[in-house]
Amino acid sequence: MDARRLVGWNVRRLRVAKSLTIEELAGLAGVDESFVARLERGQVNVGIDILGRLASVLGEELGELVVKPPPGAKPPKPLRAGRRPGTRKSPQDRS
Repeated sequence: MDARRLVGWNVRRLRVAKSLTIEELAGLAGVDESFVARLERGQVNVGIDILGRLASVLGEELGELVVKPPPGAKPPKPLRAGRRPGTRKSPQDRS
C-alpha cells in the first residue's frame, strides 16, 4: 500500500470509528469536504500541517495516520447514509 492510500485508509478508519461524516471532519479541520473525500481515496498528497489538524480533530497522535493495517484487514464500513437521528428540524424550527 502506498503512502497516500495508507494515510487515506487510516483517516477513514478513525473518522468512521468516531462516527464523523466527511463534512463534519472537514469542517472541524478547516479543509474542503472534497479534499477529505479524495484524501480517503488516496488521490491527493497532503501536507504535514493538514495531517496534524486531522489527527487533532480525530483525537489521535499524528503517527496513527501512518499505521499499517494488519494483513487481510478490510476497509472500514461506511457510515449509514442519510441524516442521523435527531438532526432534523421540527416544523416549528424551520421558519
